[in-house]
Amino acid sequence: MQIYNRCLILIWVLLLIACDPETVTAEMSGHFAVDNYRLSYVCAGNGNPSIFLETPSGLTAKESFSSIFDDIASTNRVCRFDRLGMGDSDPVPEGLNQTVRDYANELREFVALKSPDDDVVLVGYSFGGLVARYYAAIYPENVKGLLLIDAAHENWIREMKEQMSVADWQKIQEILDWFLENQGHNYWDSQFEIESAPPLNESLPIRIISRGKDFQRIRQAEISEDGFRIYNDLHNKYQKAQESLSHKTNRVIAQNSEHFILESEPQLVLSELRLLLLQIYASH
Repeated sequence: MQIYNRCLILIWVLLLIACDPETVTAEMSGHFAVDNYRLSYVCAGNGNPSIFLETPSGLTAKESFSSIFDDIASTNRVCRFDRLGMGDSDPVPEGLNQTVRDYANELREFVALKSPDDDVVLVGYSFGGLVARYYAAIYPENVKGLLLIDAAHENWIREMKEQMSVADWQKIQEILDWFLENQGHNYWDSQFEIESAPPLNESLPIRIISRGKDFQRIRQAEISEDGFRIYNDLHNKYQKAQESLSHKTNRVIAQNSEHFILESEPQLVLSELRLLLLQIYASH
């Protein structure tokens, strides 16, 4: 009984240490080079697997993940980086045209620099979910799990174009064009790269968090009510479709959230990440 009690005390102390923010390794920031440009990054914490965070379109890594970054760093090594034109990364070169293939290559360089020998878990938020999936399909060696947060799907935008009125689709097209012209961010071609990528490992643990509320901000594009419904209903359809990404995929609904789940329900994201890590440990 005394040995049992001492074990319980030891476990409790270790849990306290893991949760104490004073024990979190200081953030390490810098730049890494890809081709002829530099991307800024921040890493913190220790512990395997390393967690790499992939951002949505048009947000910095800090804006995207500040609500969970320190919590993850209390138990695992966690890293984020900014795409071109974001944060302290280099400006967007004129004529830039990047797809998920390019973003996955950037992530590969980053992983090789910061955690070359570690197991890796990828957290993909919105468009970052496409990048995480592509990376796991092309470079599966050390990827042990995916957490997809309201992640885009390769059929979502294409079916939207088929179903929307010409006027409504033009508004969506203008958004896609803005990202390409101002950030070199090619969403349209990325869809086809995902489609042609190898299938994910059927035993790969994947957890999905989908929004529970309609994304109201799309109304700012001035689409019709029918367009608004198509936009949101197709998103929901393809969130469910991602349940078949592997035999070990689980999905939950963030009932109180629109698209920005990390703002409204960060604890749900942390809970799902912990469950993913438990799945990974259980399979070893």
